[in-house]
Amino acid sequence: MNDQEQPADWDRQWLGQPLNLEGPAEEARTPRWRAQEEYVRELFGGFDGLRVVEIGAGRGTNAALYAQRGARVTLFDTSDVALEQARELFDALGIAAEYVKGDAFALPEAMRDSFDVSMSFGLCEHFLGARRLGIVAAHLEFLRPGGVAFLGVPNRWAPVYRLWVGTLKRTGSWPLGTEVPFSARELERLVRDAGGEPLPRRYGSFIASTVNHGVNQLLFKLGRPGLVIPQRRVPVLDRLAYELLVPARRL
Repeated sequence: MNDQEQPADWDRQWLGQPLNLEGPAEEARTPRWRAQEEYVRELFGGFDGLRVVEIGAGRGTNAALYAQRGARVTLFDTSDVALEQARELFDALGIAAEYVKGDAFALPEAMRDSFDVSMSFGLCEHFLGARRLGIVAAHLEFLRPGGVAFLGVPNRWAPVYRLWVGTLKRTGSWPLGTEVPFSARELERLVRDAGGEPLPRRYGSFIASTVNHGVNQLLFKLGRPGLVIPQRRVPVLDRLAYELLVPARRL
């Protein structure tokens, strides 16, 4: 594996994607969200008044779901474009957030030890070496003791996702720079090395992964619209889904 991180042009990526006002509602139907909701209700009794930060937030799709349920949310990202688009989404949905431009490797002191929940989805896999541990540790540094981080990453054992990424990289059309998926064991080890306690992992839907990274990609190449992504669960197969979610408690 090349040990040199290859950056992506995130401003360009966000500018190239139309704003989807239905994004939060679509996310609410996924196993990833249902797992978060279950953990939050079990550990905190509900969402109302929780302080929540989404790191590498992009448009803040998951944070929007927390805000709709009464949490106080902060969106933290390096991209002005992403934060501007997040503000547009939140305004359209009639919910509030704090928008902070910053680097997770250089956290503002005022944001340390401050949140009940930190989370990211599609962030940690873009780092290599010691920075892979560093980005996991940053999630815990945002938290007060007893807080919980939700680390959402691509699953190393997701065959359809791996085939899709490999094809794009071989053809020179992969747009997102470094992206190295995680096994659950690697991510749980990094949580422990960062001083946290991993909680039981969760997976997405293998059927959803197959449609999203397989069937729909073929349809897009043919100039046809994609299928609605089903979120059906098949417990054994779901260990091969794209989405891996490892919750981590700050001790």
